[in-house]
Amino acid sequence: MTFADTIETSWVAFRNVLVCGNVLSARLLRRPSMVVSYASECWFLYRTYANERGLQQQNVFEVLGEGQDAPAMDVKLAPLIGKGSWFQSLASYTVDIVSLCLLCSLLKPKVVFEIGTLDGYTSLHFALNTPPETRIYTLDLPAEGAGPALKTTWVDAANIRAHQHTERYVFDGTPEANRIQCLFGDSAHFDYKPFLGAVDLFFIDGSHSYEYVRSDTLNALQCCHKGSVIAWHDFGRAGLNGVSKWLLEFSREHKVYSVPGGSLAFMVVK
Repeated sequence: MTFADTIETSWVAFRNVLVCGNVLSARLLRRPSMVVSYASECWFLYRTYANERGLQQQNVFEVLGEGQDAPAMDVKLAPLIGKGSWFQSLASYTVDIVSLCLLCSLLKPKVVFEIGTLDGYTSLHFALNTPPETRIYTLDLPAEGAGPALKTTWVDAANIRAHQHTERYVFDGTPEANRIQCLFGDSAHFDYKPFLGAVDLFFIDGSHSYEYVRSDTLNALQCCHKGSVIAWHDFGRAGLNGVSKWLLEFSREHKVYSVPGGSLAFMVVK
């Protein structure tokens, strides 16, 4: 991280605490990183509750469930505890994984493409909630090699370091692993030719910088077809997050929704 990045990161952390800190957060002062996380989540929840996120808030079923007669939808969740699990103290991540599972159940995609494997948690849930013939392709940086081609955030740097120590994916040894294919490369320069117009669900959860999210979105549009869904993770997070900046810009010409209470954004390709 450059000196300028360090200054910017520190300023954002200070701003979040200054704006969204409260008396109760003082109990966390012995753990400064938790104070920043708590204040950032408060800001995130405020924007969601006050409907000030900049994107129309709609649940997945409200957008894609037209014509569905079933009073309830079945989704499958992996009984994972600890490593990889999105079931944690921040409930917004639970909203996100359930919404992704609903997307799979409603779309029944034949091809899913994911940018950002990490430990394979979302890859596993794509496999759990799609038909047996569905193929899931998940792209991540190789454990060793050149660094990212475009600008990244400090969160991305932490994830890259964590990925370098990933020895097993959470789907390893499961029946679903046979339908998941891991791909390696930089998403900005990856050869998408085999996937052009063939992807039914494209999930973007790689680098969170504006430059990468923009690049990944433009590549996703090439890989999708009319009726496909593109989804992004971490929209609305109050930090150094280019996801929000790009999607607010992108939504001027495309209809993009955000999931209430979560950080998942999605669109249906027209």
